[in-house]
Amino acid sequence: MVLSDSIDAASWLIYIAGSAKLQSELLVVFIEKETGLPCRIDNTQNMFPTQLVSERSSIIFSDCRNRSAKTIVTGLREFKQRSQADIFIILFNLDSSLKIEDKLLELGIWGIFYEDDPLENMPLGVEAICKGEIWFSRQVMSNCLINMRRHNCSEKAMLTEREHEVLKLLSIGCSNNNIAVDMDISIHTVRSHLYHIFKKIGVSSRHQASIWANRHL
Repeated sequence: MVLSDSIDAASWLIYIAGSAKLQSELLVVFIEKETGLPCRIDNTQNMFPTQLVSERSSIIFSDCRNRSAKTIVTGLREFKQRSQADIFIILFNLDSSLKIEDKLLELGIWGIFYEDDPLENMPLGVEAICKGEIWFSRQVMSNCLINMRRHNCSEKAMLTEREHEVLKLLSIGCSNNNIAVDMDISIHTVRSHLYHIFKKIGVSSRHQASIWANRHL
């Protein structure tokens, strides 16, 4: 297959990172032939390339074979901190027993290929990502969404009914005085509620608390 005419091959560049030299060379030949997009090999065997062409959108195939969950997650975090916006990361040869899909989605991964996935799926994943779609199996996405909902519910359950009310008022822009008047409590009590709320939901400012409330309440 070659990608549809709506995808401009000149605006994309694919990198193969973290693989042995022979596997990387074979992947480059296969992906270029099947997608029509140019590919490069990063020879450092690091999880991610050290240099990227800034004028193009980058798709990075990162080889996770024999890498632990901690190594993968730590490497991703460090790379994301220093990377540019138009980067789309695909992990391949991922060990399905690691069970880190939730974390990978949270870190902005665009696609996953497990060790036993057929090679023929890789060009399909590239095309999906070029169209702005995430390449995860339906089952994996379903499991991640269920886990996220359970996590959100458990976070809500941490708050008392009064804390829940205080956070809702804060999220619509109420000051401490407004909250105190609306709930008929003292300023000191409002501050005490906010201290416990911030601690429970892991934020350090009213702005962060408002964002959390708008996402979870």
